[in-house]
Amino acid sequence: MTITALTNQSIYDLAVQVLGTADGAMALALANDLAATDNLVPGQVLTIPTNWREVATKQIADYYEAKKLKPATGTTGDSLPGGINYMGIEINFIVS
Repeated sequence: MTITALTNQSIYDLAVQVLGTADGAMALALANDLAATDNLVPGQVLTIPTNWREVATKQIADYYEAKKLKPATGTTGDSLPGGINYMGIEINFIVS
C-alpha cells in the first residue's frame, strides 16, 4: 500500500490520515527511510508500513477516509506571519 503526499502535508498528516494516529508517523517515516520531521514534496509516494495494523487507530482512519479528509498542516515558509496578533519591529512600526 502507498499514499501520495499533497501540498503542505507532513508525515504526521499522512500518519493521521491513513493510520488514524500521529504515533504512526515514526513507523511511516522508518518504512520510507525518512525522519519524522522531513519535508515532503507534493506527489511524493510513501509506502505504508507492513505493520500498519499494529499502530493504526481504525476508527479515526475510517473517519478520515469516509469524509475524504486530507490534513495538511505544513507551511511553505514563504511569507511572514500576519494578522491582528502579529506586529514586527521595523516592519509594522519603527523604533527611534
